[in-house]
Amino acid sequence: MLPLLLLLPLALGGTPEVTVPRPRGVALSQLPFYDPSGPFRCLDGSGSVAFSWVNDDYCDCRDGSDEPGTPACPNGRFHCANAGHRPRSIPAAHVNDGVCDCCDGTDEWGSGAGCENTCRYWGYWFVLRKGRKEREERLRSAALAREGFALRQRLVQEAAEGKRQKQARLEALQDSRRQLQQRVASLRAAKDAAEGPEQAARGEHRRKWGEQRAAAAAAQDEAKAAETFTELDGDGDGRLTLAELRARPELDGAEIEAELGPEASLDSGTFRERLWGLVRERLQPKAPPTEEEEVEAAEEEEEEDEEEEEGPGEGEGEGEESPQEEPPFDPETQELIDAAQRARDDLAAAERELKEAEEGIRALELELGLDFGPEGEFSYLYNQCWELGTSEYLYRLCPFQRVTQRPKHGGAETSLGLWGSWAGPEGEKFTAQKYEGGTGCWQGPNRATTVRLRCGPSTALLAAAEPSRCEYLLELETPAACGEPPVMHEEHDEL
Repeated sequence: MLPLLLLLPLALGGTPEVTVPRPRGVALSQLPFYDPSGPFRCLDGSGSVAFSWVNDDYCDCRDGSDEPGTPACPNGRFHCANAGHRPRSIPAAHVNDGVCDCCDGTDEWGSGAGCENTCRYWGYWFVLRKGRKEREERLRSAALAREGFALRQRLVQEAAEGKRQKQARLEALQDSRRQLQQRVASLRAAKDAAEGPEQAARGEHRRKWGEQRAAAAAAQDEAKAAETFTELDGDGDGRLTLAELRARPELDGAEIEAELGPEASLDSGTFRERLWGLVRERLQPKAPPTEEEEVEAAEEEEEEDEEEEEGPGEGEGEGEESPQEEPPFDPETQELIDAAQRARDDLAAAERELKEAEEGIRALELELGLDFGPEGEFSYLYNQCWELGTSEYLYRLCPFQRVTQRPKHGGAETSLGLWGSWAGPEGEKFTAQKYEGGTGCWQGPNRATTVRLRCGPSTALLAAAEPSRCEYLLELETPAACGEPPVMHEEHDEL
């Protein structure tokens, strides 16, 4: 560094200075207010004085603006031009106080302090320090860019290998689907073949059960008819007369008389054939069905409709129920049922496998059809999500799928858009993404989000904002956005 200091005066000695005539202590920006062709007006507008009173070492203006080059006004300001360095303003009270405040020494014009003009040296060091900081920042940025680009190259290789693996898996699933389709067709035919004998056996079983129920109901009804005949036969002669029937108020009526005749009598068999239905109805009148009974009756009717029609006379007893529990199947029928169930189970398992294969094919076709960048470098973002919390919301970005927002203090998740397309400017298409069709705003459009991608060695959601109503902006750092960095040449401090 010593040679640099020795060369500094040589480097700076030839630099020309440009000076503009003006009152001492006046900045160039205020020069128009100091026009010697007329009176000077105080800058605060409080009054005016003759221009010859400017810098006469007497404070005439309340703001001290008439004494920019003397210490006369305690609130005045002195402007250091500091050619070659940065200009500055100091209190006018520091003028001629024996201390060199301005690097050009102009503040001590009358004190004899002998201030040396060091502005060029300080200017150089300022520029050098600023340049060093800028260079360090460039080097740091270049290092991050190189690191990000190296990661991007690795992502490109992994994307290529991942694409080959997914393509192979897709082809394997497509082959499996063809085999499963054939297997499902074969198993469906086997199921249909097994269900035919099963249904026939079930039908025969139900037919026999229906006959048994009908026979039991008929026997029960016949017994009830004989019991009722005995009860009505008052004289026990084995025949019913109209008088014996009329002894029961429920059976006194024209309908009964019409069936029997005025002088006729009936034995037990004729009673059962001609009058039992009418007598049964009269002796046990049914109360109006409740809502519950109507529902139950409807359900029973549906169940009966699903089964084969049962024998006549079923359920015709006097309130006594016939057996309702279906008896077990015989071994032959049960074997047919088990075989059909195995066929159904085998078909269901094959159909599940086929469905899984088709879902896998759809997912792979969707993924392989997405545009993951010129070299597939953005593919690693797929099927992953990143979150960012702000003071109010938690933002969640799932690249190539969706963007959501959830209030931090409770509330439903809101869609900020579904994957739309790349949205970077021309020539930089892969620097931004667009997500559209999110949840609609109140009396407004559907929410949409733009995601800007920036180069970096890590993958992180850095910022989230809503620059306009229903329009959101996210910033995602990713090495996939890193281009090849330019070659950095070695820099030196020497001139």
